[in-house]
This record gives sequence, structure tokens and C-alpha cells, in this order.
Amino acid sequence: MTRLLLVFFVSAVGYQAYHLYFGEQGIKRQEELDKQIAYQERINLRLKHRNEALRAQVEDLRGGEDAVEEYVRTELQYIKEGEVFYRMVNKK
Repeated sequence: MTRLLLVFFVSAVGYQAYHLYFGEQGIKRQEELDKQIAYQERINLRLKHRNEALRAQVEDLRGGEDAVEEYVRTELQYIKEGEVFYRMVNKK
């Protein structure tokens, strides 16, 4: 009788331990979720910095004509009337 009771308790503890580690809400799943959260936080931080840079650029462009002119000249390669544009191309 005691041997049967011992087998029952050992199997019950084993079953509980298995579900504690591998179950749907177990330790293994918690570790996976922690990794996913850390990865998402890194992505969010990178996007936050990008958004701050874009906000600063928008504020700068709203601020005055000089910022708009600089942006158009560098990004869109516009030139003023009467200016000469030289493009240097490297031959390979």
C-alpha cells in the first residue's frame, strides 16, 4: 500500500513539474515571451529615435526658408536660377 502511494505521489509530482516547465503557462514559455519582449523593446527604441529625428526635421522645416532651401538642395538636388551645377562622375 505504501509503495502504491509512493508511486502515485512521485507520478503526481512529475506531472506537475512537467506542466510547470513545459506547459502553456510554464517557465519555458515565459522565457520565450521575455525574449520577444526584449526584441520588441529594442525595435521600439530604434523607432522612437527615428521619430524624434523626423519630428526635429519637421520643426526645422517649419522654422524658416533656409532649412527648406537646404533640404531641397541636398535631397532633391535643386539649383537656383543663374547657378551652374557640376556633377563629378568617377570613371572605373
